[in-house]
Amino acid sequence: MSIMNTMILSCVKATRLMEMKEHVPLGFLKTMQLHMHTAMCSGCRNYMSQSQLINELLQKKFSVVPEVEDTDELEALILEKLR
Repeated sequence: MSIMNTMILSCVKATRLMEMKEHVPLGFLKTMQLHMHTAMCSGCRNYMSQSQLINELLQKKFSVVPEVEDTDELEALILEKLR
């Protein structure tokens, strides 16, 4: 396998790496592959920035821990947020 075949990713593989990067650190090779792909692919660059924005907004929305007195009140609050 040539070095170019190793370094060039499809958009499907690139988006998988973007999502994986949010949960686990990528190794050097995968980081370089993703960097090279996004340098050439504007669609994947857009996807990556939108995905990062969505993740940041979700973290802000759900990272606030409400102060409640008992578990019943917390359960009601959670059910209200899920609706």
